[in-house]
Amino acid sequence: MSGESKLERFFYLANERSSFQLNQTFRQLTKGKKNSIIKLNIKGRFFTINLFFEGIASFDFKELCDVNTGAEDYIAIAEKCNFLTLLSVPNFNNNIVDQQQRFITLIDILYEKKIPMMISAHFNQNNFSSSTKLIEPYKRTLSRLFELTSPNFLKRI
Repeated sequence: MSGESKLERFFYLANERSSFQLNQTFRQLTKGKKNSIIKLNIKGRFFTINLFFEGIASFDFKELCDVNTGAEDYIAIAEKCNFLTLLSVPNFNNNIVDQQQRFITLIDILYEKKIPMMISAHFNQNNFSSSTKLIEPYKRTLSRLFELTSPNFLKRI
């Protein structure tokens, strides 16, 4: 990865400017790459990656964590991707514990597989929240998340 290594990869959705910057960065990362639709068969269940640019995949948070997905799904996705973008990660609370648990599992798998990522979130390092049930595991997840989104983490794009 040439001059792209210094691209910001964690976007706090504070305003339209941050959304514009995220979209601009994604276009820069995928420039010249062909968009394909990838269909994964995971134990008889099908999962579709609609935005797949030669190893770079983009998902909305709801696509991966607001549906009935789990570790096997995330492992299959990680095996296809060398970079992942996740959009609109919420600030968690007790109303979305299941989604937070899926997010924790996703980040654990991406971390183990060393898949760098870019995210947009409704929190930054200073204002994140968690459900009361998952406060402790979420601390590790945030640490891993900030490492995975670091511009210096595994320049594999």
